[in-house]
Amino acid sequence: MLTILSLSYNKVMAQLPLLFIIFLISTNLWGQDERYYRKMLSGGLAVPEKSVDSVPRFHVAGPAYLVDLNSDGIEERVIPEKRDGVDWLKIEDSSFSTIFETKLFATGSNSHLYKVKLASLNSKVKVLILFLDEGTTEGAKLESYGKISLVSFENNNLSSMKYQEGARFYHEFKGQREQYSRRSYNVNVYDIDKDGEREVVVEYQHIQRVFKYAGFGEWRIF
Repeated sequence: MLTILSLSYNKVMAQLPLLFIIFLISTNLWGQDERYYRKMLSGGLAVPEKSVDSVPRFHVAGPAYLVDLNSDGIEERVIPEKRDGVDWLKIEDSSFSTIFETKLFATGSNSHLYKVKLASLNSKVKVLILFLDEGTTEGAKLESYGKISLVSFENNNLSSMKYQEGARFYHEFKGQREQYSRRSYNVNVYDIDKDGEREVVVEYQHIQRVFKYAGFGEWRIF
């Protein structure tokens, strides 16, 4: 019995150096893992940058509106586009170079830009009014909206173009129990406050939404 115990003791003692080495390796690896996760959580870990493909997979351009925006006798091309299902507006010069582009925000499906209108606010400022059909949303009820957006520029300088989200001018609603309503607002440009400068006004009966140009592409909305 003593001999067996002695042999077992000697066998364990012989394995102690190997166990000690395994312990050191495990401790070192655990420490490395701990330092790695601490860096990851604190933001100190360098993460390789992912390449982002900014080119849309699906890109469709609609028919261009030809408009002489800056009164130089040469028409620019105002082009509605769909990029991966999202509405965009692109404006090109007569050489087909892009002057300006912006995303148009819509809430429903089958949205599209269907009309543009150029207006002067004063002798130095012009605005291109965009009429966007926002499409329809369907579910327990069906709703359809129309919205205007504004692209302003100063001194006939097309590089100064700035985009401004506008207001809804059309709403159609159909409920489950034969409920139906349709409201269309007027979109006008006139000097509402008699200060010598014209404003963009969306109005329906006594309801008004007024866009007053404040300069440098900024608007005050009332």
